[in-house]
Amino acid sequence: MHDIQPRLLLSVQRALLGAVSPNLRAVICGWAGVEIKLRFVFDGEIAEENLDDVRIVGAEVAADFPAPWTTSEDVARLDYPHDIRPGALDLWAYLRKESVAATGNPY
Repeated sequence: MHDIQPRLLLSVQRALLGAVSPNLRAVICGWAGVEIKLRFVFDGEIAEENLDDVRIVGAEVAADFPAPWTTSEDVARLDYPHDIRPGALDLWAYLRKESVAATGNPY
């Protein structure tokens, strides 16, 4: 199997083009076996449009990884300034700029 880390990050970042709303705080990804996991963390109410974007991003990533790979999307509301690191997966594909002191952002 090829090194999935760079492929996964590039796939997620490409899929996010045009899909990042102001209330999206982070997109974190990882894999276990042949399952790709995507976690979307939002600030404030999650609109139906946000959920549509999550599904589209998930479908675009899935298209980059044919069977036996599968994908799953997790959507969480975690309002600023709560720390987004708990429950994080291994790879950070997107992280909104926020005050480090307030959120504990890893970057």
